Amino acid sequence: MLSARERDAKCPLPYLRTMFATCMLFQVIFVLCVLLWFVDPNLKGHYLLPAIFPNFTLLTIGSFIYGFIASGVYGWIVAITFVFFYNLWPNFAAALFGPRSTTATALKS
Repeated sequence: MLSARERDAKCPLPYLRTMFATCMLFQVIFVLCVLLWFVDPNLKGHYLLPAIFPNFTLLTIGSFIYGFIASGVYGWIVAITFVFFYNLWPNFAAALFGPRSTTATALKS
């Protein structure tokens, strides 16, 4: 029978859950940035929103919806990239250093 650590080491990170979690995180951060822009429009960090989201203008509903959807898409892209490399790493490390190194590393943590 596998211990909890061994089972966790062999189970890959799921794409869909990670994608939705990252999507929601990015969308919450976007909404907080827009709300902060309403509170204090003179903050220096606000120039990042139009730089990250092309054609973004504040105070229009269409632009807010566009930014909200785009931030979700950016979250999905980040999640897909992260999960791909996270799931690839044990196989890659096993090919480079031998299969014993990956299981020993997973069991230590």
